[in-house]
Amino acid sequence: MVRIVADLHTHSLACGHGFSTVTEVIRAAADCKLEAVALTEHGPGYPGSVGYAYFNTYRDIPSEMFGISVLKGCEANLMNLAGELDFDENHLAQLDIVIASCHKEVTPIGTIEQNTAMYIGAIQNPYVDIIGHPDFPLYPIDVEAVVRAAAARGVALEINNSSPAARPDSEDMCAEIICNAKRLGAKLAVGSDAHYHLVVGNFDYAYEMLSKYGYPLEQVINSSMDKLLSHLKRNR
Repeated sequence: MVRIVADLHTHSLACGHGFSTVTEVIRAAADCKLEAVALTEHGPGYPGSVGYAYFNTYRDIPSEMFGISVLKGCEANLMNLAGELDFDENHLAQLDIVIASCHKEVTPIGTIEQNTAMYIGAIQNPYVDIIGHPDFPLYPIDVEAVVRAAAARGVALEINNSSPAARPDSEDMCAEIICNAKRLGAKLAVGSDAHYHLVVGNFDYAYEMLSKYGYPLEQVINSSMDKLLSHLKRNR
């Protein structure tokens, strides 16, 4: 049976609005019988999050704990309408996985045309692996244009399991992303966006949406470790 084997989007106490330690997050992923978990703290542009020193000291965290792989990454913030991130390429190059996302606390809200260009700008960054929660209704986009750009660059678009709670009214946008990804051959990724360790590995909404709109689960980048590692190594 095909299933999601890695949670690619998690947060800890370090982000300023999480509730669990990094160790609790990793142990929870192991308890869920996952094969890997990604630590993806908000970048330093996000109010209350960590600075660059946090990511520089990832070296102290083992790459395997409790029998699963630990990916040391970030959720970078789109900081302007050009799609620039709150990390330079030297910092991004040191990370195992990079998610780039819009957050209302730091990302300007533009028109559909501006938001679309902003996402496409982030997609062009060679170190971006995943666009986080692109179904954010606060940032309306030309979905086909963004999906087409992601497909061309081999960047995955995230189906975020926390979107119904964190981004109300996102389901229609999520459905449009899935349908366009299926039609245009774009990659999708799944993440819990857990801010508490008991949410790690919860993909119920993502499974439901992928099944409902016919996107093959086996094509999701974290449906196997081989697919995931191949995706992450494509520009590294």
